[in-house]
Amino acid sequence: MFYNRKKKKNTKVKPKIGKKTVHSDFEYKTYNYLIDVMPNHKVEYETVKLPYTVNHIYTPDFILTLPDGRQLIIETKGNGHQFDAAVRQKMIAVRDQHPELDIRLCFYTDGKIGPKRKDGSFRKQSDWAKDNNFQYCIKEIPLEWLN
Repeated sequence: MFYNRKKKKNTKVKPKIGKKTVHSDFEYKTYNYLIDVMPNHKVEYETVKLPYTVNHIYTPDFILTLPDGRQLIIETKGNGHQFDAAVRQKMIAVRDQHPELDIRLCFYTDGKIGPKRKDGSFRKQSDWAKDNNFQYCIKEIPLEWLN
């Protein structure tokens, strides 16, 4: 007979190096190894953040040239699955590396994205667009965009 029991969450407390909680036991073991092998050397854990850029090519869905010569880039996205974390990161990277472009998003629906929140709700595509300063619409491109 099967019982509908919930699995217990992993209650193991992860070790810390200084004030930082390590990501894995392997990192903690490596830290201790370095301390043991090189006692007269300074060993730091995650003290530096290094920016990096990944080179990709972005192909916009639509480019609209308005009568005044301005160009709008319209990116269309379907439901939440088509607007995954990689696509969201790409859109931010393109916007940040090309601030001269006017990129706008047109969603088929205001789909759910990301994991369920503690309160049981989901983040929506429109929430992401607002939070990241993208103009957006759902299903129909507003006529105001074309003026």
